[in-house]
Amino acid sequence: MSQTKPSLLKIYWILMKPRVVFLLQVTALCGIFTYDFKEGYDSGRTYVDSFTTSLIVLIGGTMASGGSMAVNMWYERDIDPLMERTENRPIQSGFISPNHALLFGISISLIGIILVSLLTNLNAGIITALSALFYTVIYTMVLKRRTPQNIVIGGLAGSTPPAIGWAAASNEIDVLLPWLMVATIFLWTPAHFWALTLSKRKDYGEAGVPMLPVIRGEDVTRNYILGYCLCLIVNSVLIIILGSTGLIFMILGISLSLYFAYLAYNLTKTKSSDDAWALFKFSNAYLFSLFIFLVFDTAYLL
Repeated sequence: MSQTKPSLLKIYWILMKPRVVFLLQVTALCGIFTYDFKEGYDSGRTYVDSFTTSLIVLIGGTMASGGSMAVNMWYERDIDPLMERTENRPIQSGFISPNHALLFGISISLIGIILVSLLTNLNAGIITALSALFYTVIYTMVLKRRTPQNIVIGGLAGSTPPAIGWAAASNEIDVLLPWLMVATIFLWTPAHFWALTLSKRKDYGEAGVPMLPVIRGEDVTRNYILGYCLCLIVNSVLIIILGSTGLIFMILGISLSLYFAYLAYNLTKTKSSDDAWALFKFSNAYLFSLFIFLVFDTAYLL
């Protein structure tokens, strides 16, 4: 059955993978407000400054990361038709030409980087540029089809938004807390994505993408997921100790991380694809909630 062609704006929106980008930008905004509540307001920044910086980072970051996602779809147009999850993307559906998608992705990514650089500061712009470049070149073009550890190394690209937000607000990134926030996303990414690949293993196998469940097997993957979830508990403890957070994050953040690890442990026992999918869905709520709790903790330090 043929699909009805959506508007060009909607095609652009789909190319940008908005659900993924939204979660990334939430963590960037949390980087801004965590800095402001901890240091910024004491050094002269105002709520207006927070709002202005957030708006710039939200728009620029969405364009930069969304453009990278579009380039990713352009590059993977040969394997997307082989996977059920991606077979109806705009290029495969004939809604947009590959060259059009590539030009769109590069253009908005560059515009986003320029916006962040000129309207906040160069440090934030450099991190934004490196993140976009790492995702499109290192992860998409070099690692993804060559190693089962692709998502671990490539996850660095998606881990940087808190550092971008912090740098945009402070013009520097020389304290530990934003990097612990980066480490949170870095450790979360493999657990999140491997839970998805456990549910979609057949797709990746048929497309020839060497995801961990395809190369090392499902049992090894479940154990890896549990290992990364345990590392997230340790990282949450480090945020409390080294990031000088209070009771809100101590109670709620640690509880979330413990529950995430419990779900991962349960998955090693049940070996159920339904439980893998449930873990994947919870992982999104986990990351969103953890960063929101961190902001509230710094705003109402107890």
